[in-house]
Order: sequence, then C-alpha cells, then structure tokens
Amino acid sequence: MSLSLDLNKPLGRAGLLLAAVVAAAVTYAAAHFSFEYMTHTLPHGGLEKKKAALVEKTSSAAFAKAKAAAKGKAFDEQAAKAQAAAAAAEELKKKEAELHHEAEATWGPFSIFLLILSAVLGAGLLSVYVQRRANDAGMEGLWLIPNHLGAWAIGAFIAFVPYLRELGAIKAWAPAPIIGLLLLLPVLLAGGGHGACGCGHDHGHGHDHDHGHDHAH
Repeated sequence: MSLSLDLNKPLGRAGLLLAAVVAAAVTYAAAHFSFEYMTHTLPHGGLEKKKAALVEKTSSAAFAKAKAAAKGKAFDEQAAKAQAAAAAAEELKKKEAELHHEAEATWGPFSIFLLILSAVLGAGLLSVYVQRRANDAGMEGLWLIPNHLGAWAIGAFIAFVPYLRELGAIKAWAPAPIIGLLLLLPVLLAGGGHGACGCGHDHGHGHDHDHGHDHAH
C-alpha cells in the first residue's frame, strides 16, 4: 500500500520514508543509465566510425599521392602502404580530441532531455507520496506548496547527479536537497490518522442498525 499512486490512500511517516527511498532509487537508476548511454555508449560507437572513416580517407589519399609521385618508376606498394598508414595514424592523433568532442556534442542535448524526464518522474512520484501523507495528516491548502516544492527539489537533484558529477559540481548544488528536505519536514512530522477513510460513516451506520434492532426486540 505504501507504494500505491492512489491519492485517496493515506500514508504514514514510515510509509513516506519508504516510498521516498524507492522513488529516489528509481530516479537515480533512470538518470544514471540514460546519461551513461547517451554520453558514453552512443558517442563511443559514433566515434569509432568517425575514426575509421578518417583513417581510410587519409590512408587512401596518402597512398594515391605516393603512387602518383612515382611517375612510372619502380613503385614499392608495401612501403607506400606503410607510409600511408603512418600518415593516417598521425592525422588521427591530431584530430582525435576534435572527433571525441563532436561525438559527445551530438548526443549531449538528448542526455539532458532524458535527465529532465528522470527528474519529472522522480519528483512526480515523491510529490504523490507527499500528497498522500498530507491527506493522512489532514493538511490542505496553500500550506502544501512548500512541501511539494521540496519534493521537486530533491527529485531534480537526484536526477541530475550524474551530470553534476561529470561537471564536478555536486558540492556546489548540495544545498538543493537539504533545502528540499527542510521544506518536507512539516508534512513528514505532522500527525496522522486524519485522512478520510469512511470509518465514521461505518461506525454510525452500525450504531443505528444495532439501536433499531434493540427497539424491535
């Protein structure tokens, strides 16, 4: 019941903590794997293809140049191929960093987009559990806005951890989840058992039924 997305079901403190841990784990997993795929797996495949194309182009050009320079004289094909391979390796060494940057730049925007989706997923899940906890505590109105902002701050931070780690900026953004946790304290510490569960209605109905039965007797 703790992990249900039904807003009508109340959620206690322990349930909120459990649900928050699960939401954080799901968010981080989605963000981590999507970021790794978009910034390493796909760019690496594209980089290898660009390297192979550059080597082939440079080698072919160097070989053709060497052959043309022979001008009908004795042409050492093996030596020309070796020279062409050396020229290709030198050209690849010069442009490898540029090719690597181009490969990453191609998929970079997609990685950020997937991180945003992960943030929406994680923050949305946590926000649902915060609302269930608020319903259980009888909290409503504008007082809930800071609590939901706290949920979104924590969810967004967790989703962008892979990107922040890549930039070395995790410490700089560390206040974000701390502020989010402080905003969540009211709904986390509020008393429970105030949510509507239909208990009062059932109790009254049973009482009336018993009362009528006694009179009839």
